[in-house]
Amino acid sequence: MARKSQHNEEMEQLQVGARIRHARILKGQRMKDLAEIVGCDESMISKIESSKVIPSLAMLNRLVTALDRDLASFFGLEINSHKLVQTEADRTLVEGDALRGGRGVTYERLVPLAAGNLLEANIHNVEPGGEKEDAITHQGEATGYLLEGEIELNIDGTIYHMKAGDSFFYKAYLPNSYRNIGKVTAKIIWVNTPQVH
Repeated sequence: MARKSQHNEEMEQLQVGARIRHARILKGQRMKDLAEIVGCDESMISKIESSKVIPSLAMLNRLVTALDRDLASFFGLEINSHKLVQTEADRTLVEGDALRGGRGVTYERLVPLAAGNLLEANIHNVEPGGEKEDAITHQGEATGYLLEGEIELNIDGTIYHMKAGDSFFYKAYLPNSYRNIGKVTAKIIWVNTPQVH
């Protein structure tokens, strides 16, 4: 049996595939979108993310760049470059989510896009009439707190009418959606474990 190259062993230890998947999901990007940017097919991204294929250093650099990162921060080598405390102006604002359906929702990232982070946390800003439907179910958990406004939260077919001050918790394998039924923008602090395979 051929001995693994030192490059492949190092890449496996660094969990490259899991890091790429994590960064892509946090960016709200589909595998298809990432593949188009770096110039390969979607199946190659899938194989890289599942660690069936180890990318070359050139491909890794293209992937990391496409995810708006640099190699040092991607591997957690510059922890001090990520602010532990962020002002509202510091936070990354994401318009919509390519992985999930919906409209009228923006996301403020509370957890920086950094390798090794185990949580995904955002403030969901939901315009009146705005809604999100999350067809992506996976293992893990989600919890949230409604800061402002009024929403209708649907967890596995059960509808909950939530007002400011209410909170929720559910297992991430349950289908879920929400919509703003009020007249002002709803703000939800939302924390969950990111999807991984």
